[in-house]
Amino acid sequence: MRRSVVTERMTGRPGQPLVQRGLLLGLAVALALATTPISGPVAEGLVLVGVGLAWRLVPGFWRSVLYGAIGGVVSGLLILGPGLRLAMRVVAIIDPLRTPEFTVEGTMFIVIFIGGFFGGILGITANLARHGLELRSKMASATLPAMAVLAVLLTAEDLRMELFELGAGAWMNIPMFGLVSLLYGAGAIATAMRLEQRRASKPSKGEDVSTLATNSDGARR
Repeated sequence: MRRSVVTERMTGRPGQPLVQRGLLLGLAVALALATTPISGPVAEGLVLVGVGLAWRLVPGFWRSVLYGAIGGVVSGLLILGPGLRLAMRVVAIIDPLRTPEFTVEGTMFIVIFIGGFFGGILGITANLARHGLELRSKMASATLPAMAVLAVLLTAEDLRMELFELGAGAWMNIPMFGLVSLLYGAGAIATAMRLEQRRASKPSKGEDVSTLATNSDGARR
């Protein structure tokens, strides 16, 4: 009987599925911590060690990284960057002590660097955590990158001040930035899952088509 590549990717080596899931989840947490201002060499070292271990022990690891990065970059450029810029403009306009300023350079930095680069990293983080937790629901998975974005906003001193002290205050700013984060997360996860489904629908030589289709249907749910 031919063994499905998807089945192998989900279960991994015999007797090690829990170890593999824990490794992916731990790597996702370390990568998320590495993007925050409070992280240090320890988090970065854990990321390097985790990548090396996952490369050796988790089948399909680099594919999960690639799909997460693509989903994060696409959603970051289309949703996260523009959404954060718009939210910051709303805060500046509402705040009575600030004069709203708009610069093309600042907008491009937020959209391209924050949205694209930072969004790509969080997309990888979310996709690895999704596989580590074995989440099938898109909505549940979307909360992972959203929480990562909010964690960065709350740990960066300047951004935290903007959330709690500027504009209308935390009661409006946190839900507004949270909505942008959730929409970004939904877009990033949906893109990554779509890429996985497309690959599952095109089995290569030796793959079990029925098992691939079953796994794809589960991902849609």
